[in-house]
Amino acid sequence: MGNAPAPRHAPIRDTGDLALAAYAHMNGFRVVKAEEMKRGRITEYRFTVEDPDERWETLCLDFANSEAQRHDASVRMLKRLCKRTTRNGGR
Repeated sequence: MGNAPAPRHAPIRDTGDLALAAYAHMNGFRVVKAEEMKRGRITEYRFTVEDPDERWETLCLDFANSEAQRHDASVRMLKRLCKRTTRNGGR
């Protein structure tokens, strides 16, 4: 039979950043795998997304300059503040 070219697979990108994965999903990237890993009291995430148009680098730069990133940074800071306040007895 003929030598048909192998099907082209979309490049795969991985990130452990929940906010970046959400931003990618909101911008049309397909999430193909999501994992949560517990290490003691620490929870880590791993997301795999398809990047068929090879836009990942541009998306990462867009995210870094977006309101979404500033929102995520504020949420993280507030979570740390709550943990610190709880450890110090509510002060």
